[in-house]
Amino acid sequence: MDQTSAPLARQLIDCLREEREVDGVRLLRDALTDTPENDERARLERILGLLLIRCGREVEGTFALERAETRLDALGLPYPTLEGFLQLAGF
Repeated sequence: MDQTSAPLARQLIDCLREEREVDGVRLLRDALTDTPENDERARLERILGLLLIRCGREVEGTFALERAETRLDALGLPYPTLEGFLQLAGF
């Protein structure tokens, strides 16, 4: 994940600190809408899947993970973690 994701990570941290995971999901979905089909979109979709699972939406989260991981595998990229994404913002 590059530094362009740092502002998004900071916003997501705010949502998680305030126990507003659903707002975090919305934030990531909005970011996906604005991101073209590329490696960054696959990374964001994986983070979304992890957050959905954390929110108890396992089925939806698992589908997001599968879509993202298929793209990441095709691109030969590693799977980002939620923790790594949040570290961009100094969490």
